[in-house]
Amino acid sequence: MTFACAETTNGPLAGASDAWASAPEPTSSPIGHPARAGAVWEGYSEVLRSPSVTSAPFISRGHQPEQLVDIRVSEGARPTYAALVTDSVFPNGTVLAELSHNASGNGFVMRKSGGVWSYFELDAQGALLANGDLALCAGCHAQAPADRVFGLPRGP
Repeated sequence: MTFACAETTNGPLAGASDAWASAPEPTSSPIGHPARAGAVWEGYSEVLRSPSVTSAPFISRGHQPEQLVDIRVSEGARPTYAALVTDSVFPNGTVLAELSHNASGNGFVMRKSGGVWSYFELDAQGALLANGDLALCAGCHAQAPADRVFGLPRGP
């Protein structure tokens, strides 16, 4: 069973959600809508074409397990992401991805369409593990300060 959002050993991140602690037990699949084994997510090539917005990989503590990642943001959303403030709103078509630098790590993607975010969990090769309105993802990101987005970590 995969659970992505969790408190770290150093305590919660500033602005981070604790929704994972009270997430309801799944009623169908433990990770949302299961995909066909080995099926690469249709948006993966777009994510790979988007340049990283991080100057260097960093340890993600918002998704579990902690892993070295970079963040990729679709072209039309980069200015909003770069200037992220509490009332920022991302345009429809925005794709945000946290990709692991670990050959066995998972990636996490958000895509906004019709004003609604969908969530995707991918394996290291871009195969879809879960997608849709995943309760754990949606619950955690509902607590984000800006349009369900937390932004980059701050401080050391």
